[in-house]
Amino acid sequence: MSSSLINNLCSGPKGIITIIGAGGKTSLMFRLAKELAETGKKVLTTTTTKIFFPDKSLSPETIITHSAKGLIEASEKCLRQYFHFSAGNHHDKNSGKLEGLSPDTIDAVWQTGLFDWIIVEADGSRQKPLKATAAHEPVVPASTTCLVHVIGLDSVGRPLDEHHVHRAGIFSHNTGLAPGKPVDEQSIAISIAVEIKKAADLCAASDHILFLNKADTQTDIASGMKIKYFLTGNNQISRIMIASLKDESCIKKEIP
Repeated sequence: MSSSLINNLCSGPKGIITIIGAGGKTSLMFRLAKELAETGKKVLTTTTTKIFFPDKSLSPETIITHSAKGLIEASEKCLRQYFHFSAGNHHDKNSGKLEGLSPDTIDAVWQTGLFDWIIVEADGSRQKPLKATAAHEPVVPASTTCLVHVIGLDSVGRPLDEHHVHRAGIFSHNTGLAPGKPVDEQSIAISIAVEIKKAADLCAASDHILFLNKADTQTDIASGMKIKYFLTGNNQISRIMIASLKDESCIKKEIP
């Protein structure tokens, strides 16, 4: 397994990585967790919203608990057997979803020092490649050390509607792009700037990473470079990655 994700997303020996946005958040979370666990790091994956309940290939164990105390006790036992596992508040078997932990619970567990890394999916996107957030989103733990905003580059050229963009109306309001018009790199960059600032104000993270996923063709990579160009001068973003989680090497370009 390539260590490219560890090298690019983990700037220290431990921390809380919170993933927001759309277009590959869950895939990124579990791939990074796998890489970290293979190096002997103790990793918890979780969400503050909802994700599909992870199967054994993604997470060998998933703890269901309603309190920080319960999670801490269960984690101490699980860490005797696994380097990585997941946790949530409830498993809704009708929807197949794992309902997440509160940010306060995640902060409390982090303070115990049980884990080297906690990776949190903190945004719901209804499997769309692009989204804008409502007033109550994203749900970011205050102790977050690294904030990763994911965008699916396959959103470029798609019409601005709810079939392709989650909360398309808010995206239109934030960017000035009219409903039904093709989503372009400039509107994506404007939206990113809004969303990164909003999420950064919710936590202590000093590392703000833009992860432009689904760079599966040269055209996609070119779109990623255009987005980077439109974000030139944005000091809120620490670095930009143009990537494809389909590939073993993953990172196509890394731009400080």
